[in-house]
Amino acid sequence: MLVANSTDYIVILCYILLMIGVGLYVMRFNNSASEYFRGGSRIPWLVAGLSAFMSGFSAWTFTGGAGVAYSSGVVVIGLYLGACLSYLLGYYVFASRWRRTRISTVMEYLSDRFGPMTHQTFSWATILFQLFTSAAMLYGLSLFVSTACQFSVTATILITGAVILFYSVLGGLWAVVVADFLQASILLPFCIVLAAASLMHVGGFSGLIHSLPQHMKSIPVHGEFGWIYVVCWAVMVSFGYNTSAMAQRYFSVEDERAAKHVALLCSGLFFLGSFLWFIPPMVVRIIYPDLHAIWPHLSNPNEASYVAASLTFLPHGLIGVMLAAMFSATMANLSANFNLKSAILSKDIYQTLFRPQASERELLITGAIMTVLVGGITIALAAIMAARGESIFQVMMTFNTLISLSYGPPALLGLVFRRTPWWSGIATFATGLVLGMLGDFVFSWTFIEQIVFVLPPAFTVFFLSMLFDRQESAGRANLFKRLNTPIDPSEISDAPDFSGPVFRFLSRAVAGIGLASLLLLIPNPPAARMTIISFSAITLAVAASLWFIPAGTRSSRNVLKMAQDKS
Repeated sequence: MLVANSTDYIVILCYILLMIGVGLYVMRFNNSASEYFRGGSRIPWLVAGLSAFMSGFSAWTFTGGAGVAYSSGVVVIGLYLGACLSYLLGYYVFASRWRRTRISTVMEYLSDRFGPMTHQTFSWATILFQLFTSAAMLYGLSLFVSTACQFSVTATILITGAVILFYSVLGGLWAVVVADFLQASILLPFCIVLAAASLMHVGGFSGLIHSLPQHMKSIPVHGEFGWIYVVCWAVMVSFGYNTSAMAQRYFSVEDERAAKHVALLCSGLFFLGSFLWFIPPMVVRIIYPDLHAIWPHLSNPNEASYVAASLTFLPHGLIGVMLAAMFSATMANLSANFNLKSAILSKDIYQTLFRPQASERELLITGAIMTVLVGGITIALAAIMAARGESIFQVMMTFNTLISLSYGPPALLGLVFRRTPWWSGIATFATGLVLGMLGDFVFSWTFIEQIVFVLPPAFTVFFLSMLFDRQESAGRANLFKRLNTPIDPSEISDAPDFSGPVFRFLSRAVAGIGLASLLLLIPNPPAARMTIISFSAITLAVAASLWFIPAGTRSSRNVLKMAQDKS
């Protein structure tokens, strides 16, 4: 098994410089808080969709998720297909409704739907719990990189956190989605190449299935990682993938059709990824049945199975690409969360409670400051988790489940059902949060028990509250008026359309990545050349396709036509 060398470190350095360049490039797109937090609702759906996809997983997929694949086999595919189905739910129900809310943050919707008290309660609770999930993502990345490079875990956390903060602060949501697109252009070709290289070592799919232990080739009905667990997982992620940072992608595009395209693209990519991502860890199970013997210093060596696959099957340089891909996955998720939390702190707390008359410029500066604050706390929490040797999978499961089952039901049900009083949101949220915390920290419920014991009472509280709906507030009436009104092109006529320069920039940047990867042919032996050429070819194909995407969007053409008609 190889270890990273100077070639890989050069690749990582070039990647970090590229991400900094993205932040500097998109600074010019941000002239107001609206553009900083939701891109002026002019982000192309293809860019927003790939950004949402990248934000839907992180290095946790390649550490905690890979650990499940290594130990339990094909059940991990079922878990990630649950995410695929959750985005389909977004396509049919929630994407268009989120876009019609015409908001900058999810918390603005909560204020209209349930009132200021619910707004503030959700704002503080969301920030608190998502700090822990963000820290777990950063910890997962540090585990991955430190294992491959023999770096200090704490040093990795500090350096990576600083880079993510830099381009998130400079570019806002535009930096997040453009960087996510570039990261997807690195990650997807890499995953295809690594999956193919892994399968070649075990004789293809048939060799993989034949060589896996029997319990890894089927999914039981009961127990941990059984079918009941898979169904409960799909229910849980349906809340997580249709609220919070994911919802932000839905209202960052120009209209409902574009928002639905975002959801459909994410669903298709998660379907592909469900099979692609977890081939290497299962191959590693065959080649290295005891990873603890290789890395005895790791508390959870199964979570390093993807690292083992990359170090075993890839040449130098592409190992660096692998590490850059892990940076990509985690940076995508963390930068999205940093932007979301800074939006909540700036608009939903700072402006609402302290500075109602704050200018757009003031909110822009406040957003950058809040991003630094959130990022700093996240980095500190990640360092604490690393020092304690926490399981990444368990930390993510605990806090993701807690926030999804308390925050998700009132947020999504309130978007669809109109006749509930103002207190229905906070009552449903409190029910889910209290029961979830009791289950996690007092009774030690299993994941299945969490779903069974938390969701039915939360739903019951929400629907029973309909019996007490006496008078509709002005905010709720206005919200549902917007929800029943399709987006008109004239609503975004004043927002500049950056789709042309964005796609040209992305095409050139991705082509540069593909061409630069050919330089890896120099330090590697002939046997590694086909792997390198395959990665370069896939990346260049992506760059070519981006160049031919039309610059004008449907709504921008309609706006132009309207302007010509008026003149």
